[in-house]
Amino acid sequence: MDSLLTPVEAEHAEALYPMVKDSPVTATILWDGPESLAAYRAGLAEREASVKAGTLHMFTIVDPETGKPAGSIDIRPEEGGFRADIGLWIGVPFHGRGLGTRAVRAIARYGFENLGLAKIEGKIFVGNEASRRAFEKAGFRCEGTLRRCAMKRGRLVDEWVMGILPEELPPEI
Repeated sequence: MDSLLTPVEAEHAEALYPMVKDSPVTATILWDGPESLAAYRAGLAEREASVKAGTLHMFTIVDPETGKPAGSIDIRPEEGGFRADIGLWIGVPFHGRGLGTRAVRAIARYGFENLGLAKIEGKIFVGNEASRRAFEKAGFRCEGTLRRCAMKRGRLVDEWVMGILPEELPPEI
């Protein structure tokens, strides 16, 4: 596993919470962020059962320059185990450093090599060009647009579906 990704630990909550609470990041993802640090910690604890069951693989994205938590990424295998979906966010102070591309590539490699997946997808709100570029640089292709497929803050939004197969994953650099 790329050293950029580390399993989520309770102490990461302190560093990650300020980057997602009332942040512009939450405008670009389904989740609106936690109400409090305690709620963020509780959410991580709740997801631990899914991690133990193998239905969720969740990591903290660590900035290699500072060693500080910079965001979160997870991969969720679907029933049947051949396909999975990626979700991620990067804190604003860490935007523009290529961490998204590296994290997406690392978790895709993890999914193919450790979970035996045949396909990995990521859904991105239409208009979120930075995330789309990160996925494309990681080897994903835009496979289409799902119209009015997600609800965000009371409004139906469109999503791009990004997909990759094992043979399309760029070699490690």
